[in-house]
Amino acid sequence: MRASQRIYGLECYGLNPAELRRLNGTPVRFSVQLTGRRLPGLLRLKPSERDARLRMTLGRQLRGLVERFPEAGLRPRDQQRASWTADGELPARRIPALATRPELQYVSIHAIKGRRKQRQPPSESWFCVWGLVAIQVEGRVRGMVDVEDRLVLVKARSSKHARQKLRGEWRDYGKPYMNPHGYLVRWHLVSVIDVYDTNLDSIDPDGTEVYSRLRTKRLTAEYRWSPKRLGV
Repeated sequence: MRASQRIYGLECYGLNPAELRRLNGTPVRFSVQLTGRRLPGLLRLKPSERDARLRMTLGRQLRGLVERFPEAGLRPRDQQRASWTADGELPARRIPALATRPELQYVSIHAIKGRRKQRQPPSESWFCVWGLVAIQVEGRVRGMVDVEDRLVLVKARSSKHARQKLRGEWRDYGKPYMNPHGYLVRWHLVSVIDVYDTNLDSIDPDGTEVYSRLRTKRLTAEYRWSPKRLGV
């Protein structure tokens, strides 16, 4: 992978790697994400051994970067254990060389002295809005009521924007109609339970996650996993 593909955040300053290099000695604050170890090489080990090997590898990778770029003042994010991420500062001309190092996945630019981040136009992504809808029948005040969990996809700039864009949709969805017995019925939005940002700007027809919710359940047999190797 080229250095230009490993430097994130330059677009916020309207720069490319060549232009960054021409800033010469201008101080740049950044963070690096280390590569760690590939999973297949850890599978035969016990979890505690995997953790030890990973710590050792991350420590070695960070020391290698410190030796090659001592002026960067690289500091691990997590001081208590081996960290995947480290912060530092270098002259602009040195960032592309740093980005080519095999020890790291990428470099994220956080600040360039004397330059302000350019305001980026808000981009839209797909949001999934989970609405709780009650099927209300005219005059019914007791007994049971049918409700619907309705999940609607909408392209928006934020969760708030997604809610706003669907106001007309919920209003149209809730327009009253007459059932076969002469009673008015409406499918009324009671509340928006959640808004989920897919962080995607397009939907893959071969499969796209549009909603996810994490819960905690009692660890019964169907949830247990004791693999002899990964994937089993």
